[in-house]
Amino acid sequence: MIPRTIAQAIIGDGTFIASDDFDPAWRSEVDRILEAFGLPLGMSAPMCLFVVPFNRRQVAVVSLFGRRFRFLVLPSVLYNAIPDPFALVARFPANMDFTGPLPSLEWPEEPLPKRTVQLLDGIFKNGDGPFLLGACQTLVDSGRILLVREQPDAKLIQDLWMLLPDSTRRQFWFATFGYSTALDFNLLVLPSIPEGGLSIGYLNEDQTRDYPESRYERELQSAVEAGDQRTVDRIFARRTSAETLKLALAIVFGMAFLSILLRIVMSR
Repeated sequence: MIPRTIAQAIIGDGTFIASDDFDPAWRSEVDRILEAFGLPLGMSAPMCLFVVPFNRRQVAVVSLFGRRFRFLVLPSVLYNAIPDPFALVARFPANMDFTGPLPSLEWPEEPLPKRTVQLLDGIFKNGDGPFLLGACQTLVDSGRILLVREQPDAKLIQDLWMLLPDSTRRQFWFATFGYSTALDFNLLVLPSIPEGGLSIGYLNEDQTRDYPESRYERELQSAVEAGDQRTVDRIFARRTSAETLKLALAIVFGMAFLSILLRIVMSR
């Protein structure tokens, strides 16, 4: 059974309050993430959202309001089942004025809402289709994207997140706004290009828009235009090459183990 409890804490601007299940030993990891995020001292930031691996077994979904950060820390196995930080913060909105111990949260035993072809068609028609398609393929191909905006661009990133397969959403990390590339986001919005230019491996907006068309974006666009929900569901459930290799190795080792076991049994 997947653990569904989510710990939370509010940190910053002289405040630290947390739920009872927020392990005090996590504070050092929180401090590391805050330092790497790079919010300038004394600055009040616009509301934004980012998600990062918290440790080997947990993921942190972090909302920033002014100078206060709200951490949601959930087991990686739960995040893998619901890889949508936007859905998490919508279900559990932050109360940044809370003064007492925070309550523990629990995700219900239900899947995320299906991403319908009608929803996806609306994203393509009302959004920046060429950029979204190029960005989809970039991230599926394990690329990274850095955008420059004066303010967070949550809608663009949420639209893009809706177009990605679950396997990609489980492994990649984004920020709707940030101040540093130190957390190694796969998708990041900054107020300006860092001194020295883009970090190695990041594509800018124009490069993303012109990214070579390939199988994933072509199949997704065709399925949405045809209203083919079954194909869309299959595309979103696709495995990464690493997951396919892991499955193949598991089958090979499993067959080898059964073969050895069968020989032992028959030799008796």
